[in-house]
Amino acid sequence: MNSIRPSGLVEVSPARRAQIVEAIQDAAWRHLRAPDAATALGFYEPDAVVAGDGRLYESFEAFAEDAREFYGTLREVHLAVWDEMQVEVLGENAAVLTATVRWSSTDTAGVRTDLRGVWTAVWVWGTRGWRISARHESFTPMTQSQEPAG
Repeated sequence: MNSIRPSGLVEVSPARRAQIVEAIQDAAWRHLRAPDAATALGFYEPDAVVAGDGRLYESFEAFAEDAREFYGTLREVHLAVWDEMQVEVLGENAAVLTATVRWSSTDTAGVRTDLRGVWTAVWVWGTRGWRISARHESFTPMTQSQEPAG
């Protein structure tokens, strides 16, 4: 069966495809393990479209406000792992990453949250390197417990 390639898509050599996949995977790992909101948000285009857990943010700034609030209450990350990561190269300047993710953290109130989810992002190449132009994530809480005092 022949695949149909929409006009405008450029063939990427296998060697270049491997370079793009490696660059996207590296950027995704650095994004997942970002130590603060400024670093995490730096992986996005300023007009990125973001959706998560059934919510489409009305603007990137609305998403950024939530991210800053989240990182502001984050005390410790216990686990941040991509599982089943796949990158589909669309051309020299675009790729889509899909993955499952596991995340475990404790906030400043001592509440530990363990999550498992799915994550999809469209990455584009520009003057600042590979950046996310659109992203969706959905998480399911695994457990939530209060840390023992002490």
